[in-house]
Amino acid sequence: MFAAMGDLRSITVDDQWTMTIGDLDVWPVFDGLAREDPTALYRVSHGEATAKGFAADDWLPHRDLLNASGQIEHAYGGFLVRSGERLVLIDAGVGPNQIGPYGPAKRVIRGGALLYSLALIGVTLSDITDVILTHLHPDHYGWATAEAGTLFANATIRCHALDWDHFVTNARTPSAFTTSLVPLGARLEPFDRDGAIVPGIDAQLAPGHTPGSTVIVLNSGAQRALLLGDVVHCPVELVDVEWASLGDFDPAVARRTREQLARELEGSNTPAAGAHFAGMRFGRLLAGTERRRWVVP
Repeated sequence: MFAAMGDLRSITVDDQWTMTIGDLDVWPVFDGLAREDPTALYRVSHGEATAKGFAADDWLPHRDLLNASGQIEHAYGGFLVRSGERLVLIDAGVGPNQIGPYGPAKRVIRGGALLYSLALIGVTLSDITDVILTHLHPDHYGWATAEAGTLFANATIRCHALDWDHFVTNARTPSAFTTSLVPLGARLEPFDRDGAIVPGIDAQLAPGHTPGSTVIVLNSGAQRALLLGDVVHCPVELVDVEWASLGDFDPAVARRTREQLARELEGSNTPAAGAHFAGMRFGRLLAGTERRRWVVP
């Protein structure tokens, strides 16, 4: 079940929270919202038949991650980061057109609110200097490829070279998604190593979901935060590393990446947010006596 456009347009300036990481300002930019049965959502996972998340009982210890109706709220959109004179959009949402139906469950993903969300912050498309894509799945690059990639006219497009090679350069069977990416090539500056992309924003390769799946590290002074892309779709995947994942290119590598990330975050006091977390809100992973805990301020 997906939220109607009217639900998203009920967002006001007061609801549009801002997070500060040193000298960096960070905003969520909503494009769409899905409310779904969590067991049905995770049942579409492949290659993890013994993983958790498929049974209702699996979710009982994690009710705090569901809404009052027992549904998982799955956000779509991106994050806007102001770094000095640069306005950087990290992931570009679903776009104006729906994705799907696809897969055994015939899922449909809808966006459409990203331009409205930017306007709430007082930002237009021409203000954005950089678009960084954590990976090349269509619910993350949608607005970047809309209208043949002309919407972000003043922006450099950036993604990991491994993903561009996999989905575009070496794609064996060009799909509609691959074809839509091609126009970005003229403005693409791929990165192929960990480290600074623009001042205050670093890339950290986190493969498995896709070959070039990337965690974005925001750092300014002594402060640090992580944008997880789709390395993690719901905080439960950090709390319990036996949990299923969603749509991974290489499930075994993706699991190792999540386990490493959970160890890095646990007890570090570093805030993190996933692209699809409810409200796109940051939280912290805390150690517990029986299991980890995800805490949102």
